[in-house]
Amino acid sequence: MRAVRLASAVATAAVLLGAVTACSSKGGNDAKAGDAKGGGDPIAAALAGDPKGALAASALVMQRAGNGKVSMVAPDDTKGGGTGDADWKDPGKASVDLAGDMAGKKLRIRVVGADAYLGGDDAAAALGGKHWVKLPAGNEAGDGFRAAAQMLNPVVVLTVAAQSGKPSKVGQESLKGTQTTHLRAVEDTSALVAGMSALPEDQRKAVQKTLEEDGKTLTFDFWLNAKQELVQYQEYGDTNGAKDAVTVTYSDLGKAAAITAPAAADLGSEADLLKLLGG
Repeated sequence: MRAVRLASAVATAAVLLGAVTACSSKGGNDAKAGDAKGGGDPIAAALAGDPKGALAASALVMQRAGNGKVSMVAPDDTKGGGTGDADWKDPGKASVDLAGDMAGKKLRIRVVGADAYLGGDDAAAALGGKHWVKLPAGNEAGDGFRAAAQMLNPVVVLTVAAQSGKPSKVGQESLKGTQTTHLRAVEDTSALVAGMSALPEDQRKAVQKTLEEDGKTLTFDFWLNAKQELVQYQEYGDTNGAKDAVTVTYSDLGKAAAITAPAAADLGSEADLLKLLGG
């Protein structure tokens, strides 16, 4: 299941959430430097000084937005991946609600803080009329979904790139009719893992092993609009290359639906998970 593999590959993002607050407190001047006070493109103004400043300023803009519509697409997602809502106002309780195709069904992934769920309307037949299964810590799918919620937090990916990446400007590009500035940041996988002091050693080793399946380095491409909003980003490793890049897009910032946990009475048994997935 691509969503699980992707989420595992980016599990590092979850422990870097603590850096977001530090970036926000230190990055205020960068955000002001990027504002357009006399007209012109604020992103271009930020880039004139430092691409890292542009990424840090965008992280602040996205933090203020707090939520938005998201779409995650990977090359081997036959139906186009997942789309839905994400909420990243509280970095410790990032939440997502995504709909996608899985095991021939239209299923939803919902993460509310530390809790992950799989279900939706098409799950009722397998769950005896109920609609959700709660996935506990240690469950591979649940851990993957929780990591995916962090991956869809734009503040995390922008902050990581600004603080530990090697960003550069690719150029000005039109993306779905919107003029954007394309930035690229390359990060050493080992450097990311070495900075994960919040993770126990065994988890750091597991994360590094998974990350290095995609490459010793990771490349992030970002597209920022004139408001310093993150419109889209792509991520891939040096082993699989750009042909396997995962694409995440954002829209309707600040307008996402509220994401709440399913009612306890609507939860099926974890034992029904394989039945739900056709196993």
